[in-house]
Amino acid sequence: MSNLFALLFFVAFFSCIVSPIIWIVKKIRHKPFPNFKKIILGSFIVLVISLFGFGTTSSTSNSDSISEASSLSSEKKNKEESSKKAASQSIKASKASSSKAEQSRLAASKKASSEAASISASSAAKSSSEAQSISLAQSQSRAVSESSVAAASRSAAESSSLALAQQQSVTTATQTYTGSSQQIIGNSRSHIYHVPGQAGYHMNSANAVYFNSEAEAQAAGYRKSER
Repeated sequence: MSNLFALLFFVAFFSCIVSPIIWIVKKIRHKPFPNFKKIILGSFIVLVISLFGFGTTSSTSNSDSISEASSLSSEKKNKEESSKKAASQSIKASKASSSKAEQSRLAASKKASSEAASISASSAAKSSSEAQSISLAQSQSRAVSESSVAAASRSAAESSSLALAQQQSVTTATQTYTGSSQQIIGNSRSHIYHVPGQAGYHMNSANAVYFNSEAEAQAAGYRKSER
């Protein structure tokens, strides 16, 4: 309804503005405008009525909106109160459940601590027995290793003495004695020859080169030993 009064107001307002403009234009052109007063009066009456009707409908709509807003606020308050009650009930329930959970947790922790204490005691006894057995085994293994090391050292000493004896026998077998041959013996590595009676006359047969005279040895590029 307020929309209808608003439309009438705009039409009357437009007529109040346009009608004087038309009257002025016709007066300038010297043309009559006999219905000018009626149009202005009717437009003014419609303007007043539309204003009054618009104000009345707007107040009515405002009261309706206020009543709707009050009803909505009351509904909102009711909803808030119900939500508060539900929240308080849920808080009470959560507190009760949390207290029960705390009690069960304490009982479980006490049980777990007692079980852990018994397990730790048994594990300590077991670990001590295992440590004793390990130490005994280590002492036995240490004794065995020491005896094996002593045996190995004895066998190594025996083998080294045997090798030394074999080497001495081989050296004795490979050496040559030319004390009665009266030959001149030269060393193929050092190119030095020895005459009978000198210190290096006895040498390894693999390195010995025999000459019949010193001249022959010197011709072969050998020199005489100084001792």
